[in-house]
Amino acid sequence: MRLYIIGPVSGHENDNVDAFEEARDRLKAAGHKATIPHEKIPAGTPWRQAMRMSIRELLSLWKGEPRYEGVAELPGVFTSKGARCERGICEQLGIPHKTVDEWING
Repeated sequence: MRLYIIGPVSGHENDNVDAFEEARDRLKAAGHKATIPHEKIPAGTPWRQAMRMSIRELLSLWKGEPRYEGVAELPGVFTSKGARCERGICEQLGIPHKTVDEWING
């Protein structure tokens, strides 16, 4: 399954890239294809612009179909304004979203 990973970025050392990369690697080891925002959004992008870019990526299409089949959530998703926004979009549009561990453990 192709997944987009969301979680807290702002206010974390190195934009929390280590946690995102670890989650991506764990998901890949479990047979998923996973993408992190850091692969799509340049470091230092202002928050509002970064959120627009992340949401656009989350909702992007490939050959007329959703690029991502679901969203994997890092711990702390509820403490992050941006991740809560992304999660809300998933809920409203019916995009499956689970924690990284839930995707891995089925």
